[in-house]
Amino acid sequence: MVSSQPGEESKCPVDHESREVWLKQAQKEQKEQKDKCPVDHESREVWMQKAGVGSAEDVECSSDQLPEVPQYHSDVKLPEKREISSIPRTGSNSHWVYPSEKQFFEAMLRKKWDPHSEDMKTVVPLHNTVNERVWNSIKLWEQGQGGESCGGIQLTSFKGDAKKLTPRAWFRSAILGFSKPFDRHDWTVNRCGSSIDYVIDFYHEDNETLGPNIYLDVRPKLNTVEGVRLRLFKTLGL
Repeated sequence: MVSSQPGEESKCPVDHESREVWLKQAQKEQKEQKDKCPVDHESREVWMQKAGVGSAEDVECSSDQLPEVPQYHSDVKLPEKREISSIPRTGSNSHWVYPSEKQFFEAMLRKKWDPHSEDMKTVVPLHNTVNERVWNSIKLWEQGQGGESCGGIQLTSFKGDAKKLTPRAWFRSAILGFSKPFDRHDWTVNRCGSSIDYVIDFYHEDNETLGPNIYLDVRPKLNTVEGVRLRLFKTLGL
């Protein structure tokens, strides 16, 4: 995933390579749970595993105040309605807008992933849900850090790199023997003009009571003094 830059199309905070991991898991869960109660959206975020979802560069996500007329190239009958996220966009008075089911489907077609239209009603809510969960976690870290004085934090940019382990993920897997995360994202947040970088590791876990679920390890990066301060204060319970 690439970060949004002036003059470029905006992208969505969760890339298609992540949903590739999620879709196969969701399909597996649908089969296993067909005689049970539906698996909740958070459980399905493991989610689209290796399902043939393309890369995030192909799914447009925009500001709710930016005019956009998507250009469709297929005859598939899917909803074109887009959901406005709760995530404010840096440098605007608007929020990020999630892609529609039809946009997702066509993005997959462009990457030659052989999508199935019936999967979109699962893919899109999962994509939206995981973004909201990440944002809520970041807001918890940012609570009381001064962002409220300028109207709240905003999301500036984001990128995904499922193949690059964070130091914590490497230690957990290589030294402690835990499983590796199936994805890793980096988000940059604007706090009253200051940029704070966050990193997110995505883990799949099986819970005997709740079933399959996603665990999000969201924390500030240690690449700035502010990131170190936030992590230290959290550790000390301050």
